[in-house]
Amino acid sequence: MSFVRTLVDRLPFSSIRSRMLVIALLPALVTEFGMVAYFTSQTLDTAENALYNRTGNAARHLADALPYALVTGDTALARSLLAAEITNSQLVHARIVDPQGRLVASLGEAAPGNLVVRHATIRVPDADLRDDTLFAADSRPLRPALGAVEVRASLRPIEDTRRATLVRAVLLMLGALTLTGIVAWRLSDRLTGQLRHIGRVVSRLARDDLAVRAHLPSRGEIGALAAGVNDMADALQAQRGEMEQRIRNAIADLAAKKEMAERANSAKSRFFAAASHDLRQPLHALSLFVAALKTRNRQPETQPLIDNIETATGAMELLFNALLDISRLDAGVIEVQPAHFPLQKMFDELDKQFGALASEKQLRLRFRPCGLTLHSDPLLVERILVNLVANAIRYTDDGGVLVGCRRRGRMARISVIDTGRGIPADQQESVFQEFVQLHNTARDRSKGLGLGLAIVSRLSQLLDHRVELRSRTGRGSAFSLDVPLGDAALVQAAAPPAAPGQMPDNALVLLVDDESAILRGMAELFDNWNVDLVTAHSADEAEQWLDGVARPPDVIVSDYRLPDGDGIDAVVRLRRKFGRDLPAILITGDTAPETLQRITQAGFPLLHKPLRPAKLRALLTHLIQQSRADGVG
Repeated sequence: MSFVRTLVDRLPFSSIRSRMLVIALLPALVTEFGMVAYFTSQTLDTAENALYNRTGNAARHLADALPYALVTGDTALARSLLAAEITNSQLVHARIVDPQGRLVASLGEAAPGNLVVRHATIRVPDADLRDDTLFAADSRPLRPALGAVEVRASLRPIEDTRRATLVRAVLLMLGALTLTGIVAWRLSDRLTGQLRHIGRVVSRLARDDLAVRAHLPSRGEIGALAAGVNDMADALQAQRGEMEQRIRNAIADLAAKKEMAERANSAKSRFFAAASHDLRQPLHALSLFVAALKTRNRQPETQPLIDNIETATGAMELLFNALLDISRLDAGVIEVQPAHFPLQKMFDELDKQFGALASEKQLRLRFRPCGLTLHSDPLLVERILVNLVANAIRYTDDGGVLVGCRRRGRMARISVIDTGRGIPADQQESVFQEFVQLHNTARDRSKGLGLGLAIVSRLSQLLDHRVELRSRTGRGSAFSLDVPLGDAALVQAAAPPAAPGQMPDNALVLLVDDESAILRGMAELFDNWNVDLVTAHSADEAEQWLDGVARPPDVIVSDYRLPDGDGIDAVVRLRRKFGRDLPAILITGDTAPETLQRITQAGFPLLHKPLRPAKLRALLTHLIQQSRADGVG
């Protein structure tokens, strides 16, 4: 059995039907072969023994029948006996010889071949002489030999019998094997059909069709297997229902928490926008008053005080501008304007910008010469490097900052390396989030708000430039920025800075703002510029004042938030009143992304509070000159 099992295991085919057929046919084949061989051998042995016995009996029978013919010399009788025995015993040849070996009579063909030869001695017949007084009762006379008889029989009938027996055995084996194969096929077909059915059920279960079941009788091993598959399907369906219910509950819980978070975030955004706007309003007014005071001051001893106020106001403006940058990036109003530019020129400008700051902290700031040309938005790349260099100087107490670049395939890697305090590995991702300052737990405003690296992260995503950080605590940090290489032949020469234009005479500017302090500050500023200004708290009040002036303004300057709408609506209303596309500037302290998007889509120039007076004057001069050149004013 182990041999059969090993043989089946080594078969090249693996289907159950094939194995069952082999298992059924192999023993049948061996058994039938053994039985056929045994019975064929027995049959052939019996036939051969019968032939030998028949030939021997024929020889003895002739030896008993021929003495009279030989004694009398009747050759015809001898030949007649030979013919009769050849016919009766199916011999091929028979002959009689005398004691000297001379042929007496012969019949049949004595051709060579597979023959059975038997001999018998022909003697005088035996007689009962017990009554003869010449001999004793137990004595017998001698029986002289009269000659010998030889008979031959062919083995061809044996061979014919062998062939016939083999043919019948082969036919019998084929019939038995066919019958066995049919029975095995039917049995295997039923078994494999049941297994295929179970396989299809399992396959559909694997495809998440948990409603499918195996429909087979429960008796036998296959029935037990089908019942087990059905039990597994029931368990999976029950677990799936339970899991789906858990998922629904979790989704509902997450949706509720998400809604709460969104409401909280929306409330925070609204509060942040409102707080930013409300804080920018007095700062904007303060900036205007400081600018007016600096223009009118004639006392040298008060000038340092005014400068200090201006410095403090500028520091506050930088903090608010950082918040504004985050809002503008979140609002998606910053457009990328790629160009080919040399990196060395940017390094030179950064060296001039931060050289004094590094010297003040007794740090060494070094820019390695770089002759690479980059292809990106130069203003946004510079803004990234400004934040990285400023951040490196801010958190480096000893040593210095190194800025360099190297080519990496089709990219240029710009690295800012410092010998500062370093960033722990578990906090290297969080430093790119808003308001995260690892070394400013006291929230010292002189160290910024923690928005520099957040701006770097957002700008790099906007430009699709990779930013990488490597740092070791106490050893320093290395920030790298990968920028695509450009073509030096495509670098456009920078246009020379335009000379500041003169404010046209008799210019009239309309200012709409609901803050009285801002109106007073702007009035002081415009008075110093010798520009006529009409101020109003709302669009209605602006229309009333302009009706008294009896001329349209050259430029409308409006705050975005107004009591009777917003600045966009006010500009549209005044343009409709005068029937002209009057130039307009919007000013806002709002940093909400939706507000920035709406103003950008409206297409108006935008200034943020607190604004720089010089920037406002330059924009006013440009708009008024352009308007009068186009014949609008």
